[in-house]
Amino acid sequence: MSRPDPAALARERYGRVQAAMARRQVGALLLATPHLALFASGARRVQVAGSGGAVPTAVVTAGAPAAVVFTPDPDGAPPWMPRTAIEPLRWDRERQLARIAELVAATRGAVACDVLAPSLRTFLDRLGREIVDAAPLLAEAAAPRTPGEIAAITAALAAARTGLDAAAAAVRTGVTPARLVAAFAETMTATGSGFPLGEGRVWRAGPGFTRVASGETCAPGDLLALEFGTYLDGHAGVAGVSVVCDGSLDPARRRRWFTALCAIARQCRAGRSTAAVRDAARAAGATQLGLLAHGLGVGIEPPLVDLETDDDQPLHAGSVLVLAPVVDGVRATRALAVREGAARWLEPAP
Repeated sequence: MSRPDPAALARERYGRVQAAMARRQVGALLLATPHLALFASGARRVQVAGSGGAVPTAVVTAGAPAAVVFTPDPDGAPPWMPRTAIEPLRWDRERQLARIAELVAATRGAVACDVLAPSLRTFLDRLGREIVDAAPLLAEAAAPRTPGEIAAITAALAAARTGLDAAAAAVRTGVTPARLVAAFAETMTATGSGFPLGEGRVWRAGPGFTRVASGETCAPGDLLALEFGTYLDGHAGVAGVSVVCDGSLDPARRRRWFTALCAIARQCRAGRSTAAVRDAARAAGATQLGLLAHGLGVGIEPPLVDLETDDDQPLHAGSVLVLAPVVDGVRATRALAVREGAARWLEPAP
């Protein structure tokens, strides 16, 4: 089966962003968060050097055929994006903000932002425009995912799992996280991955979890939690597993983790919410390392389900969730697609 065309998927997403802007009467969408800018614009690695993540790198105006991106990587723009929509970096922050204000001034309606630094607010206040949070608009545009997007994410998950399996197979006495990262990286050419989602992470389980330093060695009997991620055709895949150094994981512990995973997954359906997911995890005795669950698409995306918060967000059919419960020191991940009925697993059962 051929892989989906990433440029075509990006164009579909851009159309959904425009439709959401029209429904919400948003005239301009300003995005500084890298994966959100990529989601809305289709242009990879857009950034403004020295911006500190506060200056928008993608500006979507209502009705425009493409976003305007500020990037040092013009080749990272999708082929359907007009060359006039690709603008160079402006090293002068004030000039950059002034250019963004020019683009916003030509529109009508509210201005949606994912990050609103004081300097950006000053420029927007001069225009007298209503400023709104971009998160609800982007959540509306992200779900439901198209079948092509689901297929692309599934392929990225498989690539991440292949690399994770290689890293897990390399666990033995004296091995270092650096060697496990190398084992993961050695699979990337074969899977067609572009580059890692982030640095691979290795934790040692005990009364809590402690990060294993890159040069630190593993000892016999260590229970290790591994997590690695990668990008494939512009979509993110992430995978985690627990392994015992020079040993095997107690089947009873694995079953307890799997039972909790299934209990959480039963709440992952359209019409339920992140509160239901958290409640199911607590009832099953699950804890977390980082997040209990998160969305997945062109990066790690909302919803971000944290057992330590009480945020309540609806689950949308077509969205992808990565579940990562911790039970009895065992942490692993599995991804699923939210549906109207029972969720559909996107990875094989453990």
